[in-house]
Amino acid sequence: MRIRAVAVVIERDHLLVIRRRRAGREYCVLPGGGIEPGETPQDACLRELAEETGLAGTVGPLLPVPVDSEAPALYFTVRTAFERPVLGGPEARQSSPTNTYEPAWVPLDDPALAHLVPPPARKAVRHQAV
Repeated sequence: MRIRAVAVVIERDHLLVIRRRRAGREYCVLPGGGIEPGETPQDACLRELAEETGLAGTVGPLLPVPVDSEAPALYFTVRTAFERPVLGGPEARQSSPTNTYEPAWVPLDDPALAHLVPPPARKAVRHQAV
């Protein structure tokens, strides 16, 4: 199982997420994905951000979120421009009417964030939003 590098991006009181609809279920995830061999976690974080949202960013500190053995991930603070995200990369090719990926800026007080998964992602956002 590969460790994931995840971008926690908060700009103008909005969180950058990927809204997912899959098998009748709706939820949100943070931009991120597996670290490739020879790639630093920070580089993976920025690559995944660009692939999934079309946005470039600057990696900040690693957030103090315990690593979940079931879904290991490293959560990084990332700064980027508050611009319209555009889906790309493997997610754009995998998207279908029953399996959608939609990058979006969501207000931090939006009830949809209650459906942010996995649970460590919610902890990372709380650390970053402070």
